[in-house]
Amino acid sequence: MSWQKSIKDAVKALKKEEQALAKQLEQLRTRMANLTGLSAGRKGAAPGRKPGRGNRLSEEGRRAISLAAKRRWAKYRGKKRK
Repeated sequence: MSWQKSIKDAVKALKKEEQALAKQLEQLRTRMANLTGLSAGRKGAAPGRKPGRGNRLSEEGRRAISLAAKRRWAKYRGKKRK
């Protein structure tokens, strides 16, 4: 029976060590996320940034893209009808 107790004790010690390592790993991941500016499993703005939309196109940029798309479609339709 003593060998069973020693195995149980060993398993118990390994589980305790596993929990400690899991905690250390989570702390390390949190530190890495803070250093790189990435959120740790959260959505939203990175630390130090305001939430909201970024990289908006100007009115001229939207117009240029729209006109280019219209020209591409007109060219495509012109080839298709011939």
